Amino acid sequence: MRTNKLAKYYALLMVACIFWAFSPICGRYLKDSMSPLLITSTRFYLVAAILFPFLYLAKGKKAILVPWRDLKILLIMGCVGIYLHNYLFFEALRTIPASNAALIESIGPAVTSTLALIFIGEKLSKLGWLGIALCCIGAIFIVCKGSINALLSLRINFGEILVIICEAMWSIYVVISWKLSKNISPITVTAWTGLFGAIYCTITGVATDSLELYRLNTTDIIAFLTLSILAGVVAFVSWNVAITKVGASKGGTFVYLIPLFGVIFGITILKEKFVIQEAIGGLIIVLGLFCSMRAKLTNRKKSA
Repeated sequence: MRTNKLAKYYALLMVACIFWAFSPICGRYLKDSMSPLLITSTRFYLVAAILFPFLYLAKGKKAILVPWRDLKILLIMGCVGIYLHNYLFFEALRTIPASNAALIESIGPAVTSTLALIFIGEKLSKLGWLGIALCCIGAIFIVCKGSINALLSLRINFGEILVIICEAMWSIYVVISWKLSKNISPITVTAWTGLFGAIYCTITGVATDSLELYRLNTTDIIAFLTLSILAGVVAFVSWNVAITKVGASKGGTFVYLIPLFGVIFGITILKEKFVIQEAIGGLIIVLGLFCSMRAKLTNRKKSA
C-alpha cells in the first residue's frame, strides 16, 4: 500500500500521539489528587462507558459481543497493554528518575518490530530500521538534552528493568491488536481492553489498598477528562484503527512523536524553558518518521 493511501492512517497515529503527549501534563495535575491505580482504573472505566453505548447505538449488540476465543485474547490485551503497561511504569517511577524511564522507553518500537517479525511475519525493510534508529537517537537527544554524560550515567537497576518489561507489554499489545483486527473492529477492541484493564487495576488497588482520592477540584476534573476522553477514547481508537492498516512496525515508530509533542506542550502550556537540543532531536525524529513511512513491509498478505 503506497504512502499516499496510508496518509489518513498516519494522521490518526499523529492524533493519538498528540493526545498521549498530554498525559504527563495531566499527570502533574492529578498526582496530588488521585493514586496512580485510581487514575488508571477510573480512566478506562470511563473509556468503556463511552464506547460500549456508542457501539450498541451504531451497530447493535453484535458489535459488542465477541466469541469466547477472541474474548480471551482481549483479556490478555487488557492485562498487558492497559494494566501492566501503566502499573509497572508508575511503580518504576517510584524508584528511578523520569528521564531514565524515558530513555529506556525509546527501545519500544524496536521491540515492537522484532515481535512483529517473530509472531506475525511482518518484516521491515532496511529503510524502516534506519527510521527506527534515527527516531531513537532523536528521542534520546531530547531526553538527555544532547548530553553524553546523561546517557552514560544510566544504570540498569530494578526500576529500569520494570520499564523494559513495561515496553515489552506495550509491544505485545500492538502486535496482538494488529492480529486481532481481522476478527474484531478497533473500537470494540478498545472498549473491551479498556474495561478489562480497569478491572485488573481495581483488583490490584483493592488488594494493596491503593485506590486513594486525595482531593478533587475543577482543574483536576478537567485534567482527568482530558486524560480519559482525549488521551483515552480518541487516542486509543485512533491508534487501533490506524495500526490495522499501517502495520505494527510502522505504527510503533510513531510513539517517538510523544516526547516531541511533550516538549512542545511543555513550552507552550507549562512555560518550560526552550532548549536547542530538543529542537535538534525533534528534527531527527521527523527525518526518522519520513524514512519509516517510505519503508516497505513484507511477508504480509498485502505489502505496505
